[in-house]
Amino acid sequence: MKHVDPKQTEFAFVFPETPMFSHLITELDTEETLPATRKRDMVSGLRRVSNGLNRAPDEVPADPTWLQPRIVKVAPAALGLSPKSWQNAVSDARSAMAHFGIVKRRHRHIDDLSPAWRTLWERVLASKDKTLSLALPRFVHYLNRVGVAPQEVTQAHADSFLEAIIANEISKSPEVGWINAINAWNLAVTRIENWPQTTLEKPRRQKVYKRADADLPAGFMADLTALMQRMAQPDPFADGEPTRPLRPHTITAYTRQLKRFASELLEAGVPPEEITSVAALCEPKRAEIGLRAMFERNGNEKNKLIAETAALLRNLASKLDLGDDVRKQLAQLAARVSMPKQKGMTRKNRDRLRVLQDDKTLQRLLVMPEKIFAKPAGNTKPYYAALAREDALAVAILLCFPLRIKNIASIHIEQHLQNMGDGRLFLVMNEDDTKTETPIEMELPKDVAKMLKQHLATRAPLLCPKGTVWLFPRRDGMGPITGNALSARLKKRIRVGTGIEMNAHLFRHLAAMIWLDENPGAYEVARRILGHSTSSHTINMYSGLETRSAMDAFGALLAQKKEPQK
Repeated sequence: MKHVDPKQTEFAFVFPETPMFSHLITELDTEETLPATRKRDMVSGLRRVSNGLNRAPDEVPADPTWLQPRIVKVAPAALGLSPKSWQNAVSDARSAMAHFGIVKRRHRHIDDLSPAWRTLWERVLASKDKTLSLALPRFVHYLNRVGVAPQEVTQAHADSFLEAIIANEISKSPEVGWINAINAWNLAVTRIENWPQTTLEKPRRQKVYKRADADLPAGFMADLTALMQRMAQPDPFADGEPTRPLRPHTITAYTRQLKRFASELLEAGVPPEEITSVAALCEPKRAEIGLRAMFERNGNEKNKLIAETAALLRNLASKLDLGDDVRKQLAQLAARVSMPKQKGMTRKNRDRLRVLQDDKTLQRLLVMPEKIFAKPAGNTKPYYAALAREDALAVAILLCFPLRIKNIASIHIEQHLQNMGDGRLFLVMNEDDTKTETPIEMELPKDVAKMLKQHLATRAPLLCPKGTVWLFPRRDGMGPITGNALSARLKKRIRVGTGIEMNAHLFRHLAAMIWLDENPGAYEVARRILGHSTSSHTINMYSGLETRSAMDAFGALLAQKKEPQK
């Protein structure tokens, strides 16, 4: 029997006597208390999970705490498995561990419950409320197992349930299962007769101080509105006024940041009567109070929000003509909380792109839109089939037209799509649409144009009302989906469909990689593909992406030089 070497960093927190999966497989081969089919399924689950972790069975400890964070990263599609098949494999592996007493067996049958819990659970089943019957069983059986009566349940029991899941389960996300159980419990409080009236709490995200507009000082709000109007529509004849208007997106961002900072000052104890204008936020000592409060709440660490807020205050000091001394002090504050300038891509993006250098992996991404559109609609509910086609269309456009996700999400069918009448379809972005204020246009490949027309012909009324002018609309058709919402959907769709970790912005990096890999040093074309304003930015961001092809070419040259000269 092979045991874990505690000296190995990876296994530092695994108990030294923990057996490996290979030991469980060996023991199952000689187990006589289980039916042959059940033993086969358990062994198959252990082997499949090992394969999913890219390890041999003798390299996988039977420790749920060690397994859980690694299993959550496995994408079934990358293994050629459906999500259900992977779920079955994990379940079989867990059953093997439960058979040997490594984890506790699940007790899910209604007969396992005490009379009090059984009565309540019968009411849940009778209600036919799937939200409750799917999310609550594990929690209810846990409470029953540890001897907690329905009327005795407290927040401490809910918190201990999470600890039990982490210690005894191999699940994709213990926290998600825990939160779902708490949500279902709170729903049962209102939906199920005689359910215990204890409301449970789940953790909240880090609090961001943002007061409602009505709770901010009236003088500050009036001054902020006037300032943003000036910046959006400057008077070209007024001294000291900017000659170029700020874009609507920038005005919205500045307004949000300044309201939030005013809220920070109020939370930090600054009297409302001192916050009478935007200039009041820029008073150096007051600015430091707000920035320090943000810094301390962030664990005494800098972040992007703090840095951007400090930089905005510094820049406003110049626009508001607050004097050299104020500008100097705010510049010093901004320098103290500034973030290091990113050179090139992040390590995470480089790692994700490296995976896509494998032709087979890249192929899975390239053909995903076509596979979704080719899938018979009868295989799933019409709404979900239409939603899948909408996501696939977005992926297809990003692959051939790597715009920023905000631009993709806001495509207006009448303004941004031009049908030439001869079968050609152009996607056109004007100066006002792009970040660099550079117009971009491109003919959509015929297969993508075909997907687009097919989707538009079938999407209403499943996804939006007929006549909706947005390509990726909100469900009421009154506006486009946000870039963040579309990006989140695409990330999930790609991971489930291909097993690839891919966010929307990575399509831009992928386009640059594909081009530069085939054309080392051709940064000007890469700049035009991505719509950058200068080649220097493209070079700074993507320098080194073409290293592999450049080194291959150099290796081929060396090999040629080694050949005997005729």
